[in-house]
Amino acid sequence: MTVSDDTELVTLQPDQALFETVYTPAPLVIVGTREPDGSDDLAPKHMAFPIGWSDRFGFVCTPEHSTYRNARRTGVFTVSYPRPQNVLEATLSAAPRDDEGDKPSLSEVETEVGDEVDAPVVSDAYAVLECELERTVDDLGEAGIVAGEAVAKHVHTDAYRSDDDESEEVFQRAPSLVYFYPDRFAEVDETQAFPFPEGFSR
Repeated sequence: MTVSDDTELVTLQPDQALFETVYTPAPLVIVGTREPDGSDDLAPKHMAFPIGWSDRFGFVCTPEHSTYRNARRTGVFTVSYPRPQNVLEATLSAAPRDDEGDKPSLSEVETEVGDEVDAPVVSDAYAVLECELERTVDDLGEAGIVAGEAVAKHVHTDAYRSDDDESEEVFQRAPSLVYFYPDRFAEVDETQAFPFPEGFSR
């Protein structure tokens, strides 16, 4: 690892992963799928994102994980945005499986069944998407992308942002959970307006 003489940038070696050397914020969601025996499967994901401005949503997952295989098999998945005070639910859903392939820790996570898809949703999440699988993108190194279209969308009343709400009021009512890979999280209850240039449009 070297530091350039004329900048304050550290140049990483080819085998160094950028995201192992710098903290970057990301949303933390819990993806819900259905196991072959009908039981719940929950898995936290931070590489999760809207795809464009429509109702498509995707997340990164290795094809070796049950979440990936379940979504491919059933054709559906859910996305729950947990609250900061419920970060333990994300921890429990990340627990390893036992020798029988089960996740006993999931019994501590309260769930409901989606309205439109047969997959678990985390109770008290401040936002939920119910998705039908559209496609998977494989052969991206060890990872793949699972992409779906939301067929149902839910926002908790305290997190719902209407035209009459001041943004700061929304964050005070329903703070956001932010994950900093690989080992930190934060509660965001205060933000600043972004200084968009005049005439800006997406």
